Amino acid sequence: MASPELQSKVNQLTAKIEGDLTSTVDEIERSKLRPLGRQMHACIVSCYDKTGKNGRKEQIEQCSQQCQVPYQQGTSATQQEIANFQNRLNRAMGQCNDDAQGMVTPDMQHDARKMKKVENSLLKCIDNAISKGRDGLKPMKQRIEGHMS
Repeated sequence: MASPELQSKVNQLTAKIEGDLTSTVDEIERSKLRPLGRQMHACIVSCYDKTGKNGRKEQIEQCSQQCQVPYQQGTSATQQEIANFQNRLNRAMGQCNDDAQGMVTPDMQHDARKMKKVENSLLKCIDNAISKGRDGLKPMKQRIEGHMS
């Protein structure tokens, strides 16, 4: 059972990484996905212009689908990278919890000093995991942008 102090510190750390991830994703959305979305819509309009009033519906549909591919690929790459990032972070934090649980013996549960040592170890591990996660945001962003070049 984690102390309220430990839970508060872990919440602060996770809020920080969540904020950093949100900022990174927002930046990608503004700098890459929005321009791709705009290009997609302009391309679709040109499909209608090229086909004119006498063109076949299938031509417009096929052209429109082709216009959507870059945006769909960019969105898919972004979602996949975010999911991978979150999975890596969750696995690292889960390993921290497993390591801390492995340190606890039956006699420790009623010894506040020993439990504090376990909590400090857990907090240090989580802090390291989150730090590594933060270090991974820039390469993640670069991978996503590489899919949209």
